[in-house]
Amino acid sequence: MSEKNSNQTNLKEALKLFHQDGFIDIIAGATLVNFGFDVLNSNETTSLFTWVPIILLSSMKNKTTIPRLGKERLGGDENRIKKWTFIPAAVMIILLVILGILTLGDPLGLKALQSRFLPGNLHAFVGCLVIALSCLVPAFWIPEKRFFIYSAVAFAAGIASYFFLPIHFSIFIIAAIMVALGLRCMVLFTRAYPLPELKEGDEN
Repeated sequence: MSEKNSNQTNLKEALKLFHQDGFIDIIAGATLVNFGFDVLNSNETTSLFTWVPIILLSSMKNKTTIPRLGKERLGGDENRIKKWTFIPAAVMIILLVILGILTLGDPLGLKALQSRFLPGNLHAFVGCLVIALSCLVPAFWIPEKRFFIYSAVAFAAGIASYFFLPIHFSIFIIAAIMVALGLRCMVLFTRAYPLPELKEGDEN
């Protein structure tokens, strides 16, 4: 039983290490920036360019993260490592679909509701609330404290959007903090785990 718990602990540590490179933050932030422009331009659907950063996540992990850490340090299971990349990408896609439906459209009739009963922009608050709740997924799954920061910022931005701040500004603020902290994580990660030097036999 203790061996099983030890293996689970080791896997959690490996998962956390795998996502200390900041790439999830950078990709999510870039996606939100593009989505913010969709909102600003009043697009009915998310543009094709908005989805591009999510597609790059796997490539960034394979070229930067895995070579620096090595598969053995990550548990040696290639399928598990692929899942660790696939799951956040899938969550981002689901989030983008939900945000597109709720923010670019109005399936819940929030605009009519707020004009009748509520003084603020309920539509914008719900959009930011979706982002805040989505940030809690990696916060508990990985877990990494910085995702709690993103969730708190998104919730605060939602309140600001409800009263006075245009929703695209709130999205840009959330995205900027994600990218900034993500870049910081990436720099710290690359310094802590430099690429292994090539052996003479590997050069040929």
